[in-house]
Amino acid sequence: MIRGLYTAAAGMLASQSQSDIIADNMANVRTPGFKEELSGLRTFPSMLIDRVGTAAPAVLGSLGTGVVVDPVTRLNLGGSLRSTGVRTDLALTGRGYFAVQTPQGVRYTRNGRFQLGTNGILQTADGYPVLGSNGVIGPLSRNFTVGDDGTVTDGGKTAGQIRVADIPAGALIREGDSLYASSRGTVPAVGIEVHQGYLETSNVDVAGQMVDMISVMKSYEANQKVIQTEDSTLDKAVNEVGKV
Repeated sequence: MIRGLYTAAAGMLASQSQSDIIADNMANVRTPGFKEELSGLRTFPSMLIDRVGTAAPAVLGSLGTGVVVDPVTRLNLGGSLRSTGVRTDLALTGRGYFAVQTPQGVRYTRNGRFQLGTNGILQTADGYPVLGSNGVIGPLSRNFTVGDDGTVTDGGKTAGQIRVADIPAGALIREGDSLYASSRGTVPAVGIEVHQGYLETSNVDVAGQMVDMISVMKSYEANQKVIQTEDSTLDKAVNEVGKV
């Protein structure tokens, strides 16, 4: 009976974690380049239940011991491109991430909403310089252009090439809404195209997230009712059966 309480509580905690992931996806539906996060459940090992107190204990079956949320994965489908007409806005098609320099080291992002700093360096909205193949990009004038291969041209001269990194599957470590680190290094991206004056939209499926949220809430409520039933049964066991 106590085990049933633990199992239901584990289910409620898992539902809460899934709800947090869905809420985060919904909050980032307008974040350029954001990738929808996916969550799944896996069960703890089941326990065999035996009938005890007999000469030959018989196996009655197995009892689940609860669930836990699997490690979060990301839906690595590209979002659609939205034209902005802003020169500093860049979008990627294909598998890869922009590289930016942060105080913690090189980080990676699909959010191409960049800007020119006061020193003419191309940077993120948070002020992190965008990296090229040979360091930071700039200083640039406001008339610079970016080719499909990431080559930056300013005043008729090549000012650098946008660095686009490919990160191995499962190596992404999220740091904030738009930045990622890699646990296993990176390699230069191939088959990638850079689009100036565009932003990649989030790939979050809003309708799908709403359906998932309803399902998660129903699961939470079901486990809550299990706990209430177990609590009522325990109350009777203590206050009524104990009087016999």
